[in-house]
Order: sequence, then C-alpha cells, then structure tokens
Amino acid sequence: MNRRHVVLALLAGLASGPAFAQASPADPVAVVRQVYDPKIKNAQRPYSARLRKLYAAAIRTSRRLNEVVSGLDFDPTTNSQDSDDNLRETLKFSTTNASGGKAVVSVTMRIFKEQPEQTLVFELVQEKNAWRIDDIVNPAQTDGWRWSKMLEAGAKGN
Repeated sequence: MNRRHVVLALLAGLASGPAFAQASPADPVAVVRQVYDPKIKNAQRPYSARLRKLYAAAIRTSRRLNEVVSGLDFDPTTNSQDSDDNLRETLKFSTTNASGGKAVVSVTMRIFKEQPEQTLVFELVQEKNAWRIDDIVNPAQTDGWRWSKMLEAGAKGN
C-alpha cells in the first residue's frame, strides 16, 4: 500500500463524527495530551466541530481528486510524516493562555533525536462544556502553517 493510501485510510477514520463524542477533560493540557496517546485512535481525537468539518471537506476533495490535498499529507500533531519511537518522551506541555472559553497550549518536542526541538501551538475552544482542539499552528517563521488554513485549501483542491 503506498503512502497516499495509508494517509487516506488513517484520515478517513478521523473524519467520522460519532467517535468524537467522547468527553474531554476539564484541563486543556490533558486534552492535547490525548492526541499523543497511542491508545487514542485518530477518530477519537478531541477536535472541534469546525475543525472536523474542515477536515471532512478536505477528505471529500482528496477522494474526488484521487490524490492527497493540502492538510492531509502529514500529521499536524507532530509536523511530520514520521518520528522517532521515543517522540512521546520528549513532549513538554504548557498552557500559555486560558480564559473566556478559549485556551492555548504549546507543545515542544523533538521529532528525531538529531534534530532541534520544535514547538506547535494548539488552540482550544469549549464546546458542550468540554475542551476541543480548534486549530494547530506551527509558529516557525520560515515554514510556519495553520492547519485550518491548509484544510480550507485542501477542500478547494489545492
């Protein structure tokens, strides 16, 4: 099976709605930790309704075009397609802001032992009294990105 099929198979499960109904902890950091738990399937990740909708639209376009579109060709929780087995041991979480039904959690990690640390920013919102990840941002100045924007472009076939 080629890489495109693997990515699409993994992502198809992520877009399924009912699995998202799991309750999220009250702590925004605990919610973000879930995406790095190997026992949590992609379809169980605590994404917001807005992000799930964008994701589903990108998947539909990807299937229609029979190719991977923007936002679906990597894992946004690691900013990579692959990582060292000990990635989870390098994770450092911090809440930089949490008020008014919104929270920001930064995650610093080392994808590969020989590479420098990188930081991703998770923006969360409260939906139905639970924290949900509403966006993932790579704030790097040279190759930064915002996952929701990538998914929007992917939904348009870009």
